[in-house]
Amino acid sequence: MSEHRVARSNRASLEVRAFYSVPALARIGNVSANRLRRLLRANGVTFISAGRALFVPLTEIQRRIPPLWDCLCLAAETRARRK
Repeated sequence: MSEHRVARSNRASLEVRAFYSVPALARIGNVSANRLRRLLRANGVTFISAGRALFVPLTEIQRRIPPLWDCLCLAAETRARRK
């Protein structure tokens, strides 16, 4: 995959959503989903489950993962400026 495609797919995954799947957050953070799941649980993040899938609410990201929250805010601001 070319660097251009990787950059485009990372931008797409930084869209502001109400919930993020653990694998999507892992891709954003460039870590494995299992490692991220363990880190999130260790930090008291509340998950929402739908079947076997785990989702992290946007409010939990804001409260417990400030660096990721900052990235999402920056991505939203950048999109707003482009429009």
